[in-house]
Amino acid sequence: MAEKIQTNGRNMYVFRDGRHRVLGATLVRELAERIQGLATRSELFNPISSDFMVDALLRAGELECALRDAGSAEAGRMECLTDQFAKLLLAACCSRPDPLEMLDLLPREIPAELQLSPPEGFAYYSLHPLDFADLAAGAEISGGYAAVVGIRSIGTTLSAVVLAALHKRGVHAERMTVRPTGHPYRRHTGFSPEQLRWIAEQRALQADFLVVDEGPGMSGSSLLSVGEALLGAGVPRARIQFLCSRQPDLHSLCAENAARRWSGFRFRAAQAASRLPEDAQIYIGGGYWRYELLGEDPAAWPASWSQMEKMKFLSADRRRLIKFEGLGRFGEEIYRRAVVLGDAGFAPPPAKPANGFGCYPFLDGTILTPADVDREVLERMAEYCAFRRCAFAEFSPRYPLPGDDSLQTMVRFNLMEEFGVDVHGSLSSLAGDNPVLVDGRMLPHKWLRTREGRLIKCDGTAHGDDHFFPGPATDIAWDLAGVIVEWNLANDHARVFLEHYRVMSGDDPHPRLATFLLAYAIFRCAYCKMAATAMAGSEEEPRLLNAYRYYRELAATWLPQSELLAAD
Repeated sequence: MAEKIQTNGRNMYVFRDGRHRVLGATLVRELAERIQGLATRSELFNPISSDFMVDALLRAGELECALRDAGSAEAGRMECLTDQFAKLLLAACCSRPDPLEMLDLLPREIPAELQLSPPEGFAYYSLHPLDFADLAAGAEISGGYAAVVGIRSIGTTLSAVVLAALHKRGVHAERMTVRPTGHPYRRHTGFSPEQLRWIAEQRALQADFLVVDEGPGMSGSSLLSVGEALLGAGVPRARIQFLCSRQPDLHSLCAENAARRWSGFRFRAAQAASRLPEDAQIYIGGGYWRYELLGEDPAAWPASWSQMEKMKFLSADRRRLIKFEGLGRFGEEIYRRAVVLGDAGFAPPPAKPANGFGCYPFLDGTILTPADVDREVLERMAEYCAFRRCAFAEFSPRYPLPGDDSLQTMVRFNLMEEFGVDVHGSLSSLAGDNPVLVDGRMLPHKWLRTREGRLIKCDGTAHGDDHFFPGPATDIAWDLAGVIVEWNLANDHARVFLEHYRVMSGDDPHPRLATFLLAYAIFRCAYCKMAATAMAGSEEEPRLLNAYRYYRELAATWLPQSELLAAD
């Protein structure tokens, strides 16, 4: 296939839909446990930790958001409870709550199942709820009234925090939340009759409208859609202000006429990395880790979509690695995975996370390259995959949406987008009969040989469940394919690796491996293409384009062999 490579990757399909099903009773029970925990701490006159309060707030915001999306009549009660948690967090954790009053606000009639969408800023991007309290504290309010409009999902929790911060300032404020719909680059917001009445009441008070979300993302269309819907509802432009998590590059936003539309609105962006652990002294995020681990020759560096990297630091003595792993339950889940890998000897042992940051010993050793492949390395990787297939099956407790075939859709969409071909064969093997939380990053530079000669897997806890494919319920064949692709294994090396995996696991991956090789290659092709587009003009772009070409060539090689091509 010799098509001309198109470098605009905005349309590639690499971000998965993180929505999943959870039992409604489970969400209520977990939140009730947090409220009861507040009671225990109050009775013992112990300080209520910020981590505990943040976790409780995030759980309340998730449940409120899920109930709003489900159209539940109980959502109003949950809104009051979320507001209570936000108020407690802003009270510097010294205010004593009334647990019985808070328990009384829990939903009484809960749907059997609810859909949750991960609040990405809290899970991946080191956004802290108090960052938006700081924004609200400095927001310009022309009168004594403010109307807060949160964009679901994460805007539910953030709007509660902004509301609490405004009340703390003495501003009379109320809030509601909305869910923009449509294509990610062309979001649309419509208000219900009840919301329109609320907006009219706020207009009559000459309130300032604060639109709250973690964005803007790649398009900026969610914030724009809400701002423009408010204009359509009669709110003066001068009274609309965006509170968001980053300063946008207006000309890189890919919503239609984004720069012109955005420039008409006032906005305030949160200060990045405002709540770091004391040990976080040397910044190695955004690709800078390569200086520390791979030397100062950029030609030897692997490509990185550095904008998407989690925040990472070294301690001043370079003995500890501190990296953001998620607030509340998100960080706790990653910590549990890290303990499992550490106890098995595959990874360094973690310290208990604090304020969303995990801490690990920074091991002295040598990062591996494809040239280091030998029988020892192949067998160690095979043992790791076999271990993960068994130990990490339990780490997929939340259910995918009914009929979820998003991994198959990703493969079909990107093959059509990149090569202009459709597939007619079955991709059902991608569904996986034995779902596992895969590693997702089997690249050579994710392996380290210590001074003692041990082979350690780095960064094996978070990528299997982030906002990229493949997602947390995937066949381990994804990681097997990742090893073969990323290490560019010759046939004899691939046979050694797969045979050792089969012996260690009792699982023969050969019947499904060809499909996963194609799926892995086309995903990485799409990922690097989108990353190169997002980082156009930077020194990272050429590395990303080289990686894109490598994966594309592999996908083009395996596509005819897969017998999935549609007949002409």
